[in-house]
Parts: sequence; structure tokens; C-alpha cells
Amino acid sequence: NPLGMAAAEAVLDVVADPGFLEGVRAKGERLRGKLEQFIGNYPDLFEEVRGMGLMIGLKLRTEPREFVAHLREMHHALTVSGSDNIVRIVPPLVIDDSHIDEFMEKLSAAAASYQPAEVAG
Repeated sequence: NPLGMAAAEAVLDVVADPGFLEGVRAKGERLRGKLEQFIGNYPDLFEEVRGMGLMIGLKLRTEPREFVAHLREMHHALTVSGSDNIVRIVPPLVIDDSHIDEFMEKLSAAAASYQPAEVAG
């Protein structure tokens, strides 16, 4: 398929550019720095930031599915729950600073409004 091959070649040209990869690294550091600062505001909810680059996880102190659903349904931000109480944050490599800021606003609003379900006893 010539069209598919041309598209793949164009993607490889972009990804192989050292400037592109440096930008990805810088965006990952920026996002991680914001997350590290952010979790200090919610020590009862978040434990730590994990991962590297733009493959980042927030470790919650409880099972993450309920928080992921709250973030998605109430604040329109898509994340995925993972094992070990991790909320996975894996933005596209072409994310820009305005999208990082928008995500952080939504994450902050979600954390501030989150009310975990009470454990039945």
C-alpha cells in the first residue's frame, strides 16, 4: 500500500529528528514536575508519581477505578487505571504546553471534588 508506506515514512522522519525527541523529553519533564508539585496538595489521595518521559503514573492510596471514572465523567479527561493503584497518564508525543496545562486544571478540579464511596462495613 503506497499511501500507508508514505505515511509511515513521514512519521519515522518526524520521530527520528533529534529535535522532536528532545521536545518529548522536555514535555515529559514539565508534566512530571507539575504532577510532583500537584500531589503534595492531596496527600490523602495520591502517594507518588511514577514512570518516565510521557509514560507517567500517579499512585493512589486506594484502588483507582473510581477516581478514573470521576475524572472521565465529571471533568472529561481520559486516563486508565492500572495495577498497583496506578492511574496511567500517557498523552500523545505531540502534546503541547496548553494541553498539559488543561489536563492539570482538570486533574486538580477532579481531585478537589472527588468523594470516594464509603466502604461498606
